[in-house]
Amino acid sequence: MDSAERADDRLAAVARRLEAYLAPIFTALAALAAIAGTSIVALIGVSVAMRHVANAPLHITEELVGLLMTAAFFLALPLVTLKAEHVRVSILVVNLPEPVRRWVAITASLFGLAFCLWYFILCLPWLEFAFERTLKTEVARLLMYPWMALIPASLLLTMLAFMIRGALGPPPRQALRGQTRT
Repeated sequence: MDSAERADDRLAAVARRLEAYLAPIFTALAALAAIAGTSIVALIGVSVAMRHVANAPLHITEELVGLLMTAAFFLALPLVTLKAEHVRVSILVVNLPEPVRRWVAITASLFGLAFCLWYFILCLPWLEFAFERTLKTEVARLLMYPWMALIPASLLLTMLAFMIRGALGPPPRQALRGQTRT
């Protein structure tokens, strides 16, 4: 085994340990995302019921649903990226030779990492602006910056997930064909 293969093996071992450590944290965030999604449904249900029963819809529904939807997406993003269980078109990748599949996975991880870094850099001034001015939503008067802080935090965790995915390489062919991984 040459030094490049040993370095790859060490990198994969570190990535697997990091994945084992982060997976429970990412799963907890995804559970919070599910709670946010459930809250959206409950909030809309209450608002509709109030509109039809009391002829007075819940006035904070639109703002809170928007915040919860954004929170749900960004809370679930790290786990979805770590497990590589997002929507993908794999008809080409599944038929490539293994070394090429590895380079495609690394390239995809680098693109994902670059996007998250770019988005992270763009959202920081936005968060700073909201924090400095203690911006609040228009109707419910909810502070915006705690909700907005989810975005850069999620992007940092998603960048870690992309690095782990890149180090571990492509998922097995069976996973790409829609079969469950073992």
